Amino acid sequence: MESQLKDNLPQRLLRPLLLSVVAAIGVYAGTVILSDIKAVGSSIAKLGLSGWGIILGLSLVNYGLRFARWELYLQQLQSRIPVFQSLLYYLAGFAFTTTPGKAGEAVRSLYLKRHGVAYVHSLAAFFTERFVDLVAMILLSLLAALTFPDYQWPILAVTALMVALLPLIRARVFHSFLDRQIRRLRLGNIRTLGSRSLELLRSSSTLLRSGPLLIGAALALIAWGAEGVALYVILEKLEVGTSLTLAIGIYSVSVLVGALSFIPGGLGSTEAIMILLLKLIGADLPTAIAATLICRLATLWFAVVIGGFAMVAVEGKSRKSLNSSRIEKR
Repeated sequence: MESQLKDNLPQRLLRPLLLSVVAAIGVYAGTVILSDIKAVGSSIAKLGLSGWGIILGLSLVNYGLRFARWELYLQQLQSRIPVFQSLLYYLAGFAFTTTPGKAGEAVRSLYLKRHGVAYVHSLAAFFTERFVDLVAMILLSLLAALTFPDYQWPILAVTALMVALLPLIRARVFHSFLDRQIRRLRLGNIRTLGSRSLELLRSSSTLLRSGPLLIGAALALIAWGAEGVALYVILEKLEVGTSLTLAIGIYSVSVLVGALSFIPGGLGSTEAIMILLLKLIGADLPTAIAATLICRLATLWFAVVIGGFAMVAVEGKSRKSLNSSRIEKR
């Protein structure tokens, strides 16, 4: 049964992936139509091939640094596999970034399981990755909070919450408290789920020690800052006057709101906030829409496309190995 799940999971996720793509096309097309199609098209044309090369390159920097951090986390958890194979698995998860329930990570964990990496370790790495990314985005969002006083209080509130959560996640006293509460649960299924969640928390706390935490946070700040720089390049090409720090802040606030909306990929919410903030700094609506669409295509959807190619490579290699194994058995 487990083997069948492994073989069928990527195919099962194709439907929600396609639905998310269709939804994105609908959202983007509707936004352009409600604005000025010609003006949006004219703004997009200003970017040019050189502009696309720069912003896609910055996205690749983001993906590369995040993979380096992922490798660091797996090594800390004593889970190592060949680097190229690990890279393919990591990128394959990007294919399902916009599907519900973090399905991309489910695929990555199943792939790693083939090499003996326990689910608790891959999921702990994923949890830590998301947590550190959230901290990095909050810190980068403070750059925009300085310019937009109305957005300062929610960003500061989330910052305070994350600062309070960090020592709590790592505290053994808190782990012991949770363990006692879990043991008191009467329903076996819930008790099992609680025990596995606690095991995940303990594995994650290993990665949130000072050394891995500081390195991971530094990589996250540079990685997500690179995509903020991409937004600055876009705005420069579209002749929207702004500073580098403000562009990074606007990008970070938009992605942070999208993440906190719990909508897969932040689809719709991220775009809405980015357009709003760009208008506040003086961009007209068609230009704000064009800048947002370019930014999302070069960051979110570029990752999905790369993930798709990586997944095809992984699945093709798996089928080839499976066929070879069947031939040998004959």
